[in-house]
Amino acid sequence: MKRITLSLLALAISFGMVQAQETTTPPAKTQGKQFHGYHGKPGMRHRGEAMYYAKLNLTADQQQQIKSINEAARSKMSDLRKQEATITVKAYKEQMKAIGKEKHEKIQAVLTPDQKQQLAKMRADRAKKFDGMAKNRMEKMKKDLQLTDDQSAKIQALGAATRSKIKGIREDQSLSADQKKEQVMAAFKKQHEDMNSLLTPEQIKKMEAMRAKHIHRDAR
Repeated sequence: MKRITLSLLALAISFGMVQAQETTTPPAKTQGKQFHGYHGKPGMRHRGEAMYYAKLNLTADQQQQIKSINEAARSKMSDLRKQEATITVKAYKEQMKAIGKEKHEKIQAVLTPDQKQQLAKMRADRAKKFDGMAKNRMEKMKKDLQLTDDQSAKIQALGAATRSKIKGIREDQSLSADQKKEQVMAAFKKQHEDMNSLLTPEQIKKMEAMRAKHIHRDAR
């Protein structure tokens, strides 16, 4: 079991699946959600949002207003979680979405037009950076495994589908942390199996060597 887990983790690391998910620019309806109060597990995305706001040269009054907005949103989310067992999943998601939308709109109202423009540019630049990194990883993989154009296209589509599925899992507030972890690992396992079906035995052998190299490097 440990060997399977390490193999799946290496697959995620090798092709940037975890990183792509954590750093993808949020859609407009959820932008601005994270500064002092991200109601979720702290991670790369949370630190990225804090970094964005730190570069906006917020006034002390703006910082206090945003802090209050986040605290109010956290309180509403806490109250909503208490109702989780008594309302439908659909109602839960709708209320969670409404809280996020209200929070985003209030934070946007605190920012000046220049700060909004600067924030949008920082997010766009970051997304462009990671898009470039993903493209470079794919090109390296294509070269190392000597993939055909058809194989490359199918693997990219597979990666996009997996990222979308994992995003949905992580945003599903009806799932517990353990359930999310289990489903994410299942998604990676399915990706691993589907990818192997696209490769030749020789390519699979090369990819296993690449995974082993990543595990060895990260263990140091």
